[in-house]
Amino acid sequence: MADDTTDSKAEMAFFEIADQFINLANELAKTQGTANVGTALRYAAARYNTFEASLSSDDLARDETKMTDMLCNDFREMLKANMQDYIARQRQQATPANDE
Repeated sequence: MADDTTDSKAEMAFFEIADQFINLANELAKTQGTANVGTALRYAAARYNTFEASLSSDDLARDETKMTDMLCNDFREMLKANMQDYIARQRQQATPANDE
């Protein structure tokens, strides 16, 4: 059984790392534009994920489709979750507060 404290710390570290990338992207977007930074970030993720996949496979050529599908599915799920969260926040901001 996994230690909840260890899992919680790992999850916090995960989000802290992600926030560092987001902060850097926001800084770069000030001079490079969000579209260019977003494309560069996806390209960098693809390159790094390829490196990551190469370390977890003894035959990347054999496992290419499996690894690509796994990484694409992971990204799709993260993107969907973040899109849904962002949409909910936009809706919440557009809804006037009820002062009772």
